[in-house]
Amino acid sequence: MLTRKSEKQDNRSARWRWLKQSVPIFAVGLFMAGNAPGPALLGAGPVEAPSRQLSGWITHPMAARTDQARTAISLQFRRELTLRSRPARMMVRVSADNRFVLYVNGQRVAAGPARGDLDHWRYERVDLAPFLRVGANVIAAEVWSDGRDAPRAQISARTAFYLVPDDTGAMPFADGTNWLVRVDGSRSVSSGMAQLIDAVGGTYYVAGAPETLDGARQRPDWAAVRSSAPDWVPAVPLATGSDTPWHLMPDTLPQMRYETAPAGRLVRARGTAAGRFPQQAVTVPAHGEATFLVDAGAVEAAYPELVVSGGAGAEVTLTYTEALYSADKKRLQDRAAVGDGQALGLRDTFRPSGAAEQRFQPFWWRVWRFAELHVKTGDQPLRLVRFRRYRTGYPFKARAWFRSSDPALDRVWQIGWDTLRLDAHETFMDTAYWEQLQYAGDSRIEALIADTVSGDGRLSAQMLRAFDASRTPRAARESIVGRLTPAVAGLPQAAYPSGDYQSIPPFGLFWIGSLADYRMRWPDPTPVRESLPGMRIVLDWYARLIGANGLVGKGPAWTFIDWKPNLEGNPTGPDTKDDNGCVVSLAYLGALQEAAELEDELGDASIATRDRHRADGVAKAVRAHCWSAERGLYADSTGLKNFSQHANLLAVLYDVAPSAQHRAIMDRITVRNGGITAPNGVTGTSYYFSYYLARAAVHAGLSERYFELLRTWRDMLGQNFTTWPENPEPSRSDSHAWSAHPTADLLRIVAGISPASAGYATVRIAPNLGPLTQLDAAVPHPSGLIRVRYRRSGNGLTAIITLPAGLSGKFDYAGRSWSIGPGTRRLSIHPERGTPAE
Repeated sequence: MLTRKSEKQDNRSARWRWLKQSVPIFAVGLFMAGNAPGPALLGAGPVEAPSRQLSGWITHPMAARTDQARTAISLQFRRELTLRSRPARMMVRVSADNRFVLYVNGQRVAAGPARGDLDHWRYERVDLAPFLRVGANVIAAEVWSDGRDAPRAQISARTAFYLVPDDTGAMPFADGTNWLVRVDGSRSVSSGMAQLIDAVGGTYYVAGAPETLDGARQRPDWAAVRSSAPDWVPAVPLATGSDTPWHLMPDTLPQMRYETAPAGRLVRARGTAAGRFPQQAVTVPAHGEATFLVDAGAVEAAYPELVVSGGAGAEVTLTYTEALYSADKKRLQDRAAVGDGQALGLRDTFRPSGAAEQRFQPFWWRVWRFAELHVKTGDQPLRLVRFRRYRTGYPFKARAWFRSSDPALDRVWQIGWDTLRLDAHETFMDTAYWEQLQYAGDSRIEALIADTVSGDGRLSAQMLRAFDASRTPRAARESIVGRLTPAVAGLPQAAYPSGDYQSIPPFGLFWIGSLADYRMRWPDPTPVRESLPGMRIVLDWYARLIGANGLVGKGPAWTFIDWKPNLEGNPTGPDTKDDNGCVVSLAYLGALQEAAELEDELGDASIATRDRHRADGVAKAVRAHCWSAERGLYADSTGLKNFSQHANLLAVLYDVAPSAQHRAIMDRITVRNGGITAPNGVTGTSYYFSYYLARAAVHAGLSERYFELLRTWRDMLGQNFTTWPENPEPSRSDSHAWSAHPTADLLRIVAGISPASAGYATVRIAPNLGPLTQLDAAVPHPSGLIRVRYRRSGNGLTAIITLPAGLSGKFDYAGRSWSIGPGTRRLSIHPERGTPAE
């Protein structure tokens, strides 16, 4: 059994070793074959079916060549338009491969498209009218693809731009004529993975590429009515009709945020007097070198902007990091500490031309708490005029709140929400800094937080549909170099959208869990109903792996459950012939139970019966082959040698273990007042999988233990995290929303608010206040806001419960239950007195 220290080994190295061993299932490299917000609480209903567009896709003649399909290129498009009067409305559909930013008369009006695949390529609907004027106008767009260095989440056919009016008779450019295009030679990209490995050692980075912006080649007026930019040529149309690779569909998501924010405060300057930079300008003398370290105060996603004057021959590198590093390239324990800490991370490079007020902004957003500007000048001094940020991300608004008598608990709640917002963009992301991939395991937790706090389910619906779409042969072809293993065909990909094919079959089971979660929270079941055929394929695939002993046998791909080095099925785990058959069997059993309920309501009752029959068979096999009477625990595999929190919490959660044993099992796999730490001889859960540990504790009737599990997050507060890390130290990432589940669970377990029936038709409120004396909490519901206010005095509880119109349910406390309905109800509960006072 590995020691606790070895359990905490560097996740980065383990992931890197696994990556190198996993070709071709996870093929390294990219394959590239060539909005308005609605109501305050938003689910997601039907989506318009994809359709091939017969015209409108245009590009540069050079990008139209087939040998340019995997080459990075940045294009600028412009279309001049003269108007005798300003229209009241001018709706257009706009998209690009890969990315675009749309301008009207030099003003940024939209960006996109939201990521998808070629069968589900999004377009944005934009009203140009508010930005137009009488006389000369210019509609312009930056369009770029980064080829082999593109983010791993990006799927592509070839670099192209698309803009057509809703009414094809309203504007003369529906067929792409009269558009001019030029190559923007001021921007180049390089490998982010290589840069990060050089900076911090063995790691895994597949997000936006480092950019070099050459001011001498910039043409700032390229989108202006009068442009001095050279090299404009007529745009050329791409193939139309059945040859068009993109199946266009409307984007159901709002535009991502683009909000001005201060850069932060200067915490260190070397080489020159910094004055009040970045609040005021600073000059670096000719033939000088200076470094400025700016602390944004929290890890955030943003577009950095640097404006400079002069400095021909100078070079500015801008380094972004979530935290500073020690001399041995380990993160400082105190994430707010500066001292002699090093800024190690992704770097962009800016080369000023000497012009006045020259603006540099990378095309793709970055993530950082600390940004370090390193300036080296030539024959001219360089004046740093302005440095600021434009925050970005999905425009979630927090409609929920959690305000308790424990400020530390309130802080845990807020940091979780901040982490979710950092990792929510056009998709959920495992880590906004390092990968920006939407993984099925991570996204289940992210969707629960987003839905619970914001009341906006559109991103969750996108996630469900994305993983369903990832199962198709076309999706696999778009995202793989080499051969797709037929044995995993039809399963959802582990991460999607993605330019690589990665198979983690257990993530298909957690995707089914996401379907069940969504159905409980949202009245419209459309995204779930659409996914039922895919759900059945996943369960049938696992049914074929059932061996003679009734357990799931070893599959053809990575049976990842949790990133714990001594959990079987991981690249650094024990090598056993039967792999982690008991753990995966339990995950399969849970998915069967969840699927059966969905089939009963939305699908086929006979399939529901079959799923329950399969679940009963797996449960019987787990009891027969995985239970160790000697340990009083379920083992990870039939050899009964290795034990984990994972196998046992799943056995409790899915009632494989008799209810009379639940408490004893939970006692044996947890350490009282030890957070999520496991006792010796038991593999513990990660921050991620401890979400299921908390669910099992509640299911076992140990809701009061939840406060003990939260010690892990309380301890992290002392390190000044502003977003939650991926793993205990040493952690690659400080921006991992799979660790943020206490934000949802403080509302669900402590405030006690949760849906009691499908579609949130009814509610159950069952508070577990632990040591809290006061709590004011709220959760958005499709009909309005659910609010609870609790005050404890001795054994008594005063509860004020407010439900929106049309909602009813139960209030459970101290072993008793009361019916509650719309409006506000006040209960004064004293268990020793019997009936509460109203």
